[in-house]
This record gives sequence, C-alpha cells and structure tokens, in this order.
Amino acid sequence: MATLQRDLAQLMQAQGEQGPYVSIFMAVSPYESGIDGDKGRFRGLIQQAKANFKTRYPEKNWTTYQAEFETVLQTRALGNNGAKSVAIIAGSEQILVYPLNITVANVVHVGDNLYLLPVIENDQFNLDYDLLKLSRTEMDLWRVQDGLAQKVDLPNEAPKTSEQALGTELTSGKMRWTSSGGNGGVHGQDLKTRTQENDHQKYFQIVDNFIYKNYSKAQQRRLVLMATTENQSIFRKISKNNYLLKDTTVTKLPAKLDQGVINQLVLGINQKLSQDVMTILATQVDQARSAKKYLDDLSDIISRTTEGGVATLFVAKDATVPGIMDLKQNLDLRSPAAKANNLLNDLSVATLALGGQVYVLPADELPADTPAIAVLRGVNQA
Repeated sequence: MATLQRDLAQLMQAQGEQGPYVSIFMAVSPYESGIDGDKGRFRGLIQQAKANFKTRYPEKNWTTYQAEFETVLQTRALGNNGAKSVAIIAGSEQILVYPLNITVANVVHVGDNLYLLPVIENDQFNLDYDLLKLSRTEMDLWRVQDGLAQKVDLPNEAPKTSEQALGTELTSGKMRWTSSGGNGGVHGQDLKTRTQENDHQKYFQIVDNFIYKNYSKAQQRRLVLMATTENQSIFRKISKNNYLLKDTTVTKLPAKLDQGVINQLVLGINQKLSQDVMTILATQVDQARSAKKYLDDLSDIISRTTEGGVATLFVAKDATVPGIMDLKQNLDLRSPAAKANNLLNDLSVATLALGGQVYVLPADELPADTPAIAVLRGVNQA
C-alpha cells in the first residue's frame, strides 16, 4: 500500500493547510446489484458529515467538500476488486478514495486530524506480494496489492507454457521410445521419464529467472508459490529468487481458479502472513519489557509520544478515549469537541508523523482494560 502511505504522509504534512478533514468509512457490496445501495448509503453519510462539519466548524465553507464527494458519486462503483469496505478522506483541497480489505462500520469523522485507525488496521501487515501458480506445463501470476488479488497480464515473451518456453528444446514427446532389453540396457520408458524431468526442471528455471528479473527483483515484491508439493520441492531446489517466501505456500490447486476462489486463497495467505508479523511483534514487546522500554499507562504514552519517543504504538481495535491532541501536541480532554473525538487516533497520527509504527490489534491481544501500549525507541522493530 505504498501509494496510500505516500498520500497520507503528504496529507499529514499539510494538515494545517488542508484541514479540517472529513473521513467517511463504509462497507461496500461485492455485487453489481449492490452499487445503487452503496451510493445511497454514501449519500446518507455525506449528509451526516455535513451536519457534523457545520456544527464543529460553522466558520468554514462546506461547498468544497460537497463538490469533492460529488466527484466520487460519479464513479461507477465505490468498491474495487473484491474490497469489503472503502475509505473516503476529504481535505479542503483534495479527496482520497481507497478500497479496504477489512469490514468497517459505516461512520463519519470530522476533525483537525486525519482519522486513520481503520486505514492503519487495513494496511498494517503489508499484505503485498506476487502469487505464482505453477505446474509442469504452465504458469499464471497474480498481484496481491492491499490484500486484494488481480491477475497479471503477462507479456508475450513470458514463459506461460513449457512448450512456449522450451520450443525445440522440448524433448519429452518428441522422441521415438523403444526398449533395448537385456540386464544392462536402458528401458525406453525410463529414458522418457528422465527427459520429461529434465524438461520440467528447464521450464522451472526459465520461469524462476523470468519472475525474479521482471517482478521480484525489479519491483522488490515477495513471492508466494502455488504448486503441488512435488513441484514445490523441485522449484525451490532450482530457484535463485531470494524474494520467494519459504514458510508460506499453497499446495492445493483448485480445478477452477476464478476470482472468488483466488480471493479465498489469498485470504488464507494473508492470515498466515499476519500471524507471522504478530509473532515478531510479541517478541518485540517482550524485549521492551525486559529493557524497561514498555508503557501501558496512557498518560505516560501521551507524554512520550509528544516527545517523539514512541517507536511502536499498539491500539486496541474499537477502543475510544475522549480527547484531542492538536497539531502542536497540545492536549484537550474537556471541551465538547474533545469528548466527541478519539484521542487514540490523534496519538496514532502523531506517532506516524514522528516516524513511529502503529498497529491496531484485537482488544484481547492487549492487557485487560488497556486501550493502548507503547514500545519506546531503542528496541528492534518488526
């Protein structure tokens, strides 16, 4: 999600100039028949945002925001390529629309800060990689971006099939097989088997070189292999691709691989990658405790955040703490606006703006009744 991170970084840098911000999060239908319903809900959320905006900022002009939302309404569909939800973030000068692969509540946030918690949750495990489906005779490639899969339109020179890749080098099926007989002879079937295996290895080498050169190395993207257990073993012995993930594989190949099936496969891969990151994060927290660089008191976290001392902030999903931390990290816990705002979001924005990391985790992953914990700088990052 590099594009999203870049856009949000630009918005955070320009918050004083482009705010206030109106952020709309809503679930979207995966079906064509749901497009009109999605747009109807979006119109309702726009009206809610307008009312909140005029109450919070009576001196500000809503017209620009309305025009920005109208441009979004002109698009054919709010969802995109299997997205479960959408984030629509409007400032005074631009609007950003991003598909999310998590389900969110239909909600509006209006304030001086960007509202990023759902976006962070969606993006936090860096679910970007290529998925290579490989058999002994053909290959296909999917790009998984933001947790969503789209088939890659391979160029003509790609080794899409073994016959295309090997051409006249293809030996199996091109020779006349006979048995020589005798105890020391070589049976034709044995020779045929060996030449077929050679073809398979040659093909896998060509595929490996092509993927590494044109996708993995060129774009620095991780690679997940979808192949039978036997082909996994052969390919991994041959492969020189250091972007190929060792412990994340797909060994069951469905007979029909349509978009719905690939989405389910990708969901399983994403869960595995997320679990791997969670294991690393748990180790990081343990190290922070041992080094006395761990905080679970919110007042201490606020103080260290304003100093730029927080390396990693962990926020409990759906947790809310009333309060506002403004652009200069001044704290307001008492005003009506503060009571309507989630301080945990402002802490997250400040942490990101100061070069830290933020994760939104299920509440049971954090200590009981603790809305946030922090790891201070000086502990190895995940």
